[in-house]
Amino acid sequence: MSPTRAAVRLAKPVLLAALAGIAPVACRSPLASTDAERLSDPTESLVLAAATRQAAEVDAQPPVAQAPVESEVDRVLGARKAELDAIGPQSATLGSSVEGTVPLTAAEPKRVVVTRAAAIAASVRNNLDIEQGRLAEAISTADLDRAQAAFDFILGAGLGYERTDQPSIGILFPGAGPTPVIPNVTNQRTWTMSGSLTKPLTTGGALSLGVAPSRIENVNSSLYTPDPAWSSAVALGYTQPLLRGFGTDVAEAEIRLAETGDRAANEALRGRMLDVVANTEQAYWALVSARARLVSAEWLVKVGEEVRDVLAKRREFDATLAQYANAVATVESRKSLVLEARRRLSEAGNTLKLLMNDPAIPVGGEIDVVPADMPSDAAFEIALRGAIETAIAKAPVVRQAMLAIEAAGINETVADNARLPQLDLNTSMTWFGLEDDFGGSFDDIANGDFVSYAAGLQYSYALGNRAAEANYRAARLRRSQAVVAYDQAVQGSVLAVKNALTDVVAFRALVAQNRSFRLAQAENLRALLVEERTLAALTPEFLQLKFQLQNGLAVAEDAYFASLVGYQSAIAALGRAMGTGLEANGIEFGANPGETQPAGK
Repeated sequence: MSPTRAAVRLAKPVLLAALAGIAPVACRSPLASTDAERLSDPTESLVLAAATRQAAEVDAQPPVAQAPVESEVDRVLGARKAELDAIGPQSATLGSSVEGTVPLTAAEPKRVVVTRAAAIAASVRNNLDIEQGRLAEAISTADLDRAQAAFDFILGAGLGYERTDQPSIGILFPGAGPTPVIPNVTNQRTWTMSGSLTKPLTTGGALSLGVAPSRIENVNSSLYTPDPAWSSAVALGYTQPLLRGFGTDVAEAEIRLAETGDRAANEALRGRMLDVVANTEQAYWALVSARARLVSAEWLVKVGEEVRDVLAKRREFDATLAQYANAVATVESRKSLVLEARRRLSEAGNTLKLLMNDPAIPVGGEIDVVPADMPSDAAFEIALRGAIETAIAKAPVVRQAMLAIEAAGINETVADNARLPQLDLNTSMTWFGLEDDFGGSFDDIANGDFVSYAAGLQYSYALGNRAAEANYRAARLRRSQAVVAYDQAVQGSVLAVKNALTDVVAFRALVAQNRSFRLAQAENLRALLVEERTLAALTPEFLQLKFQLQNGLAVAEDAYFASLVGYQSAIAALGRAMGTGLEANGIEFGANPGETQPAGK
């Protein structure tokens, strides 16, 4: 249909509706293209397509759960497990009696025991990154309110006074002499008032109602009637773009964009919370690992000093100076490990305090944060395909990418409409009244004795229309960019899920392997200690072997705790990648996040 024919078909019903004070119900541009219709459709199909591509070759079932396989070490040493666990560093105590931090003041650091759940709750409540997200979300909500206000009623009012004393050309009648019949001086006082009510419409037009009474008083003249006079007018107006700017797709575009922006800000806030929860949990387990490493390092110093002291007593009998010097050097080397472990523990504690941002545990305070929870080795199983599908449906980055496509589609629809010619309908109906009193002038209006009508069309079109066409091409390209960005977001989320799930499976296996490794190293040291009681003299080779086995047991203890911590950190990373980390910690998103507590609190 040509623009001219569309305008002719629309002009009559629109004019009649305007004169009757009724807004038209049409919503879409009469020349809306098929592409514009298609691009304004929901984009849920993209989710299904992305999920199909990423999970097509993945088994929908989780791996078959395998019963824990008893290793040869477990089978042989199982009877002495309690005894072997008691040998070596007792990292499971997390060093409740050791000095944890590097002292920065003369005062003794305050010790504060913190559970994992309490650390997460404090981070959700106090973390500054989450607070930034909350403020950004509140700003987007204000932007949405501002966009919706575009269709609010607009009330206008005015009040004025004009004093006119102006000469003009007089009118002479034959035989009347040189005196003008009509005075040649306008000498008036005019008081004007006005009121208006305008309603922008979702069709792109506007409906207005205006009232304008005025009082006119002629000074030093009795030739006017009525004098003084009240002149009043009531005007009903209606304007409507018929092509460019027509319909709800264009008129409500800013609202839809603001709604999309608000949802995107909400997803950004959820993403920040997921990051903070995962980072806090990983920082907590890093603190556990660092504290366990300090326990292990201090145990090495303790058992090394025992060997050194024994050699010091036996120097008069069978211990040589070289043996004693070697023991002293070994102990001093181990003391440096303690200092390094304490440094790393201090840094780990400060990192956790920064994430928690708890006023009771400030980053600047000299506080030794002692973790209360041990990492669990309980089995955690989930199907890869289910994890991928969950991430595509719930990951904030994927949802934000979807919203970006939606926003780009809205902008494309607006740009498509802007290619149409400008054809605007302007209509008005005005009732007039003139009497010597205010009420009488409005009685004239009510009687409808004096009514004026006006209607017009205004047309414009840029020759070549290059700017509008260029804007439309750019809008289409930006939507294509948004689709590509969505695919990138899906791939990134799938990669994060696979990497996290790989870590979960690998660290779970490492936990069992490193447990066997520790048992074997403890048995190794136990056998040496039994042999030591039967030796008449301590040879250099025996002492070196003892130091090596002590180091080996400490390494095995550290490896076991590192695998436990890695396992729990991988589970936290998987919850972030899937977008389920909040639910996993009992945090309900949507209420005031600062008032929610993780499960069990």
